[in-house]
Amino acid sequence: MQKNYVKLIIIFLFLHFLMSGNILCAQQFSETNVRILSEMGGNFGNAVADYDQDGDMDIFIVAYNSFQPDEPKTWSRLLNNRGGWFEDVTIEAGFGNQHSNADGTDVKLGASWGDYDNDGFPDLLLAHQDGTELYRNMGDGTFADVTTESNIVPCQGCSSSSGLWWDYDKDGDLDLYLNYLNVPNRLFNNQGDGTFTEIEGALNLDNPSRTWSSLPIDPNRDGWMDLYVVNDFGLGRFYLNQEGKDFVDLTEVYNLVNNGDGMGSSIGDYNNDGYFDIYITNIAEFIKNPLFMGTESGVFENTQEREQVGDGHFGWGNKFFDADNDGDEDLYIVNGQTDLQYNNVFFKNLRIEGEERFENWSVRSGADGNANGMGAEVFDFDNDGDLDILVSNPGDNPPYLYKNETANPNAWLKVHLEGTASNRSALGAVLKVASEGHFMHRFHHGSTMMGQSLKPVHFGLGKTQKVDSLIISWPSGLEETIYNIAVNQSIKIVEGQNMVEGEVYVANEVPVEEEIAVIAEESSMTIYPNPFTQSITFNMKLEEGEEVDVTIYSMRGLKVYEHQEKAGNPSEWTCNWNGLTNAGVKAQSGMYLYRIQTAGRVWMGKLMLR
Repeated sequence: MQKNYVKLIIIFLFLHFLMSGNILCAQQFSETNVRILSEMGGNFGNAVADYDQDGDMDIFIVAYNSFQPDEPKTWSRLLNNRGGWFEDVTIEAGFGNQHSNADGTDVKLGASWGDYDNDGFPDLLLAHQDGTELYRNMGDGTFADVTTESNIVPCQGCSSSSGLWWDYDKDGDLDLYLNYLNVPNRLFNNQGDGTFTEIEGALNLDNPSRTWSSLPIDPNRDGWMDLYVVNDFGLGRFYLNQEGKDFVDLTEVYNLVNNGDGMGSSIGDYNNDGYFDIYITNIAEFIKNPLFMGTESGVFENTQEREQVGDGHFGWGNKFFDADNDGDEDLYIVNGQTDLQYNNVFFKNLRIEGEERFENWSVRSGADGNANGMGAEVFDFDNDGDLDILVSNPGDNPPYLYKNETANPNAWLKVHLEGTASNRSALGAVLKVASEGHFMHRFHHGSTMMGQSLKPVHFGLGKTQKVDSLIISWPSGLEETIYNIAVNQSIKIVEGQNMVEGEVYVANEVPVEEEIAVIAEESSMTIYPNPFTQSITFNMKLEEGEEVDVTIYSMRGLKVYEHQEKAGNPSEWTCNWNGLTNAGVKAQSGMYLYRIQTAGRVWMGKLMLR
């Protein structure tokens, strides 16, 4: 009796170990064969958004060289996502006459999506060596150049690397911060009527260094977006927001000093502690890239040595993202400079596997291209729930679009946000997911090196069956909680209106008993073999004529198989399950729950189909 009980406990513990995700699956990306991308080359910034609001992410990718109508590789391009394949709609969308100067020496650098007029259609800012352009999305698939009428006055001879859309004054619309490589950065306040006013001195944000990227972040958690400016020459600077009226340089106070030549930047929460972290790439082989870990006090700690992520070579674009949907964020870096060619770097976060560090999985990832990568973005281009990678390459190299083909059953959730009191894009929102005692945090900002995207907020959820709660802290200050959300879906949440698109979790009832079974009695049930491949047998002693109900559930609580019968004579009852569902289809390999019930007893446990 006691031995049988111990054996069953050992089996349950073994199965729990298998379910915990401690068995590593190789991360795998494969380069897609997209014709239009293969014909491109010499690209810098890239950014994604659903510009036509049809439910999938479209791409704008910047060609570096000055525009020449008869040279295809000088064309920046808008690629419309047609459900996993892309169509070049550059000309019909209104980008047929692109930026250039008289002698053809000007270059194009950045692209930033942001809904500045709050009409629900993402607009596009383009940054160039000698000018800036704002294109308004007309909502019919076309764009109109509104640079002049919006009062975003170009700066002659100024080289702009990118623009940042953010709501620094919390008035519900997106303001614009322009990063420059040769003059002080500029700040434009959104007037709410389609026009902008430039703020003289940029509220102390007129950083004069060579800025490649800038990040909004709120480490003191006062609800006002602060700013970290990443500079090539001169130290990066952190500015604390004084309630929208001014900014104060507190770089040293917040321990955000980067002594390298800063390029790309990204925000994540790699250790799932709720305090957002910053990663910076330096374009120097001998200077390590800092990983600034956020803390409760707001002061950052550089943990690159402990986390083993400092070596990113000649780094440019980089992104935190949960590549394998296991519940922690991994890190991807693109790099290289002319003849100094290096493979792109992928760091796997090992926290879910039980180690407090990252590991270099570049080769195993399959995303280690060698083409002097420049811009990097991650997004779910094929809407299958995992994140793919887009890399812009300079020179004659075409961009990489890596499809995520990681083979695992991990769950996911994509959250589309729509602000009402907040800016329509909800940039600046903080999201917290709770599931089975674990917490994950995301900061919705979209900024990256030479680009800014508007995309759903993505969570990898591991083996969870549902999201217990999703807490959204909107930029307006409203906090909203949604409960019991089904996994493996895209949902939409409108500020103040809860979830307007998506499914709540409704499980078929699987009663939770105080005791799993009458395991220690002579009439105990036995199951064998477990794990199984062909069939599994349930065996127990029953009274003649006693009714028995066998039900198999998926780990999400969905009913897979059900069988009822009465015990005959003799009273030794045996039931075999061959892995077929009630529909006659072979169930997928994986873990399942069984529930066997008679008039007075219930047995429950786990079984594994290989």
